[in-house]
Amino acid sequence: MKTQPLFLLAALLCSASAHDTQLAGNVQVTMFTDAEDELRVGAATNLTFSFVHSGQPITTCHCRVLLYKGTPSARVPPLKDLYLDALTGGQGKALLDGLPAGGYTLVLDGRPTKFGDFDAFRMRYVLSTQSP
Repeated sequence: MKTQPLFLLAALLCSASAHDTQLAGNVQVTMFTDAEDELRVGAATNLTFSFVHSGQPITTCHCRVLLYKGTPSARVPPLKDLYLDALTGGQGKALLDGLPAGGYTLVLDGRPTKFGDFDAFRMRYVLSTQSP
């Protein structure tokens, strides 16, 4: 009987840590996909970013999503370059499609639309692909 609460707590902690949350200054971003935090090979993958500044959702941001095969390099252009200007309830969405198998780095750059709303940030997420 005593193992049930422990099992439930472990299950909650595992599901809560499934998404990648990063903090840069006073901005917290959680990134998750509809493919169990991976990218799909040859099929569309939805990315969702949740933006929070000092405990409040960020509703406007000049955010840019750059996807690189492997490790980013200034000499290699990104495979995908997407903008997330419209955030709904602190969330921005992007669609990635047609990726071959392998490892990728997603770079998220964000700047406030109004100076002083929050500090500019840059975050990196390492992702891999899975078969559909």
